[in-house]
Amino acid sequence: MKWIFFTLLSLGLSSASMAETPDPLCVPDPDQMPANWRPPAALQKSLNPAPWSESEAKDAEAAIKSGLDEMINYFKQNPEAVQNLWDDSVEALIQVTHASANQPEFDAKARDAARENLTALITTYIDLDPDWAICREFNVLLPVAIFAHRLYSAEDTLRDVITKRTNAAYSDCGSLEDAISIDFQSILADKEAHPDNVEDLFDLYLWSLWFIEAELYPDIELPAETRKFSQEAWKYFQTYKLAKASEFEDGVKDKDFIKIANLATRIAQIPSGAHRFPLYVEDKPDLYRFYRENFYPVMQSGELGVFASFVDSLRQYGCTAENDVQVREGSRYLLKAFHDSKDRWMNYRMKDEADVELDENDLLQLPWKAILGLRSRQWEQPKPGTYGGIVRRWLPQPH
Repeated sequence: MKWIFFTLLSLGLSSASMAETPDPLCVPDPDQMPANWRPPAALQKSLNPAPWSESEAKDAEAAIKSGLDEMINYFKQNPEAVQNLWDDSVEALIQVTHASANQPEFDAKARDAARENLTALITTYIDLDPDWAICREFNVLLPVAIFAHRLYSAEDTLRDVITKRTNAAYSDCGSLEDAISIDFQSILADKEAHPDNVEDLFDLYLWSLWFIEAELYPDIELPAETRKFSQEAWKYFQTYKLAKASEFEDGVKDKDFIKIANLATRIAQIPSGAHRFPLYVEDKPDLYRFYRENFYPVMQSGELGVFASFVDSLRQYGCTAENDVQVREGSRYLLKAFHDSKDRWMNYRMKDEADVELDENDLLQLPWKAILGLRSRQWEQPKPGTYGGIVRRWLPQPH
């Protein structure tokens, strides 16, 4: 991937001129899209130009409900998956309620299932002495402690158990550098190039989310430097240049591009709190442009989870199937994939993996990301004392 970074340097030289003309936010008509946002001619012929219909909206709602049932039933039938997937077994269920425009009973069902999985995780620690927690546990304990604060009352014993153990684990680390599994200081200090291992940047994104969230709960005892961590990480991501599919020899088929596309959807979760709060083009203009320019290449890749996350990210800017052609075509693509898979998200397979048995993580990703790509939303407001309020202290809300 080293050659990519030379390309990225040239992209940086042109970024200032590109930013001079604001990109359109939501575009209902394909003829109004910039040329480099449009689908190739062969793909265009297969797309439906009709407005989003009421029947499609109902179909999407049914597919969303089916996806939630799939996830809940999967964990009931495979209880070991809760332990194996760990915090994702909670995250997948709770995320579908973020910025909720769902029916109350849908959210209650998702939260009850998330709480059940969380209880299964924390129960394993009840009979253990929290003072014996060690540093290497910290990265698995912190997200669980955060969820315990979101899903349990302050008086709940399980919340107390996991919080004490998380604090003890960090205390055993002795420093932030020891607590985090990546050399974040080297990453943040490198202003000219980016690490070959994109996986480090996924960790950087995750720690950013967790530290912002943990700041809301004073009884999770973390040092003051963790409050600066996420702000510095975001400054890094603001200048990080994302290579487009066209810059890779194998285009969208290149696995390195898919990793970068996946990373791009994670970067958006830092300012939006995993899509609970509004996302603005001004937060990182080239990120918005990346989604638009690579939307149809990712659609053609067959990577359903990554593509659903592209649709999800565009929705977070305020675009919908009614007011934006890409969100509309993306929603239709997801629904077609659902029906082609016999109305079961976990049946979906790419063309070259028809007989492949997916692992637990890949199976969970299919309904999880599809729901996020299809769901309507009503953002939370970034008030003081919320995740969004913390972010908007150092990343101003555009006027």
